[in-house]
Amino acid sequence: MVRLIILRLLESFFRRPLLSVAPFVIGVLLGAGYILLSPPEFLSSGKIYIEKDSLLASLTSSKSDASWWVTPAQATTNELYELLATNAFVRAAIQQTKLEPYMSGGPDVVWETFTFFRDTISINPLGDKLVEIRATTDDPELSYQMVVATMDTYLKWKLNTDFQESVAAQKFFEELIAPYQAEVDQARQALIDFLSANPEPVRGDRPPGEQFQLDQLRAALARAEERLSTAQENEESARLALVKNESLIRQTYQIVDQPEIPLRAEFSITTFVKNMIIFVVIGLFLSVSLIGGGALIDRSLRFPIDVRNSLNLPLLAVVPLSREPLTPTPIATITETDQPTLQAQVQVK
Repeated sequence: MVRLIILRLLESFFRRPLLSVAPFVIGVLLGAGYILLSPPEFLSSGKIYIEKDSLLASLTSSKSDASWWVTPAQATTNELYELLATNAFVRAAIQQTKLEPYMSGGPDVVWETFTFFRDTISINPLGDKLVEIRATTDDPELSYQMVVATMDTYLKWKLNTDFQESVAAQKFFEELIAPYQAEVDQARQALIDFLSANPEPVRGDRPPGEQFQLDQLRAALARAEERLSTAQENEESARLALVKNESLIRQTYQIVDQPEIPLRAEFSITTFVKNMIIFVVIGLFLSVSLIGGGALIDRSLRFPIDVRNSLNLPLLAVVPLSREPLTPTPIATITETDQPTLQAQVQVK
């Protein structure tokens, strides 16, 4: 059966070789035309260096949030891809690029812009502490803007992660300081009024009732002053945390290679080979489908094996095909001069 299939496929191919090869040739030509006519692509990239064990982090006992089995570059890459999946992050980045006018379009236009931005940006870890952010478009300025916007938005997001908590804590303690200060002033004034009304006796000790009341006033003043001091210290700690977090982010994430506007288009051998392989595979598939379809549709008996497999009959004989060209057999002609000889032969017989 396998032999019959192979013979059928070969016969289908050699019966119409040009038609069978045509889809493959067309696929190759379309691939070459697509590559040659495609608009040029401009690549812009920037690199961020991540130093988790910075000097400020060690002095302030700030620990890294990365696990020991994940490198800082890999953790940053994963974090960037997670942020790119959110519309808020992408929207903030698009605001700094030439894509901003598309945000005023309809929902479909906005969704296509978000998808284009996510598909264009690629993030690759280079080693343990280096991350590369790349963008490839047909507009060199847009490629540059997309890389810069992604890096700036990420650094701002890192700053705002702890900034909002520090601001909220600072505002909370600032609101507590005013009433605590009022309680301290009130307790102090109550103590002053009590001492003015009940001065220290010239001789002897105060009466037990006055001494007890005086001790209560002093204890109330001490508690109020302690609450005020705690609130002031916490407010100062929150304010210092703002400066510390910003300095920590600046030391941890350093842009070592600033992106630049590309001056010439990129030519990628990998992309060229990939595109050609796609078109070649499609052309080859169409050619094989055409050959297989021709062999499947053709029901004629073309080989001796077809008789046994299709008709289930024994094959008695096969007329061989002559490879020599057929030549016409000469026909004898009788002329008048040949008639006596022919008559004599006939009489003898």
